[in-house]
Amino acid sequence: MDRKHKVGPAAVAAVLVAVPAGLVVRNQTATAEREAEERSLEQAAEEVLQRVADAPGAQPPGGDVRNQADAEALVRWVGKKGARFTVDVDGITTPYTSDTYGRDLRPTVPYVGQHRFVFERDGSDWRLVKDLTAQR
Repeated sequence: MDRKHKVGPAAVAAVLVAVPAGLVVRNQTATAEREAEERSLEQAAEEVLQRVADAPGAQPPGGDVRNQADAEALVRWVGKKGARFTVDVDGITTPYTSDTYGRDLRPTVPYVGQHRFVFERDGSDWRLVKDLTAQR
């Protein structure tokens, strides 16, 4: 009888230690998955912004030629509704100009825009479902 009472408190103590530890591990795993998903969405948003930046547009004055542009996306907010993810992004685009021969490549003033995109999974990649930027 005494042995039963000695094992009981030890078992209760082991359960009290194991349950919070399991919750911490589960919480850390969920946080890591959420951060990886956010990085993946940030990359998808950056690809969308880069496509827009690479599209033919107005040429700068003074005989310079718009040569290329670099786009960067910074995710500010991610919302999930079903299989779709709404992402608020700050996009930073730096256009580069050169002379008419493609030499003397130099950055011009970067510009920042706020965008809202809706993505959904397409295998291991993201597919842009809708650009809600104009509706903001």
